Amino acid sequence: MDIREHDLPGVGKKFTVATNSGDRMTVIIHNTGHREIYHFHKGEDFPFHAVRLEDAEARKLGALLGGAYFQPAVAESMEMVLEQMSVEWLKVSDASPLVGQTILDAAIRERTGASVIAILRGGRAFPNPQPTDRIEAGDTLMVVGDREQVSRFGDLLRGREQAAR
Repeated sequence: MDIREHDLPGVGKKFTVATNSGDRMTVIIHNTGHREIYHFHKGEDFPFHAVRLEDAEARKLGALLGGAYFQPAVAESMEMVLEQMSVEWLKVSDASPLVGQTILDAAIRERTGASVIAILRGGRAFPNPQPTDRIEAGDTLMVVGDREQVSRFGDLLRGREQAAR
């Protein structure tokens, strides 16, 4: 899912959402608290459906979508996995010793146990990067592992590497 955020001066914020299946929606959160949701047909610029929600209604809908009222069985099994897993978005500074290295050359998995599962660069996302993909200053890396592995990766990224355990 791709979400883009835009300020609407004097109005609030606009979020443009593109789902993995290609659906497009726009959500406008007004400074007054009410929300508007617009749903678009593929390739169309005019919404075919719109919903207006008051603040309390929007919060209830958010809780419903977030699983506060019902969690499918898959969510229960995922909780156990997620308790043991950490996913972090880490920004690559100009001073990082990883700048200019490929994922393979940096030996990230071998040195930390963590894996880079996506690179954000220049407003674009590169999921599942290849070992030959180069790390650049300004990149944001999505890293997965257990908490210790992700912490070791953060240390490596900042030039404070500790030996993997």
